[in-house]
Amino acid sequence: MRRFAISDRYTVADIGLEVEGDSLAELFLAAAEGMFAIILGAYGPATHTVTIPIHLRAETHEQLLVDWLSELIYLFDARQLAPVDIHLTLPDAGQPEMDAKVECRPFDRDQDPAEHEIKAVTYHRLKIERTDGTYRCHLVFDI
Repeated sequence: MRRFAISDRYTVADIGLEVEGDSLAELFLAAAEGMFAIILGAYGPATHTVTIPIHLRAETHEQLLVDWLSELIYLFDARQLAPVDIHLTLPDAGQPEMDAKVECRPFDRDQDPAEHEIKAVTYHRLKIERTDGTYRCHLVFDI
């Protein structure tokens, strides 16, 4: 099971997200869902989608998480694509590496204005921890 909760803003320029999942893959999925809940709130169904493959490798799982969310922000900002479904492979052990297929829908800012613009994912207070079989982390975004 994966879960996220949007935290209070620390300042006018950032917002937090508490994320947990039963595996690293679930944690990464919850982080993506939570981030887009901040950006878009709820948005309409997809009438047309495109699938984007993503492969990432990093030195740590924290760096991989930041890279993953940054890639999704890039798809949204530069390519105007919003994820509607994500399939990813991310082992709990070994080299921090992942493969994902992100099914996206075109996003029109005029028809679906964003609730918050996320500028960047930060490393502030970022540490992935595993307790009682559940992975948890706290994310802070610059808005």
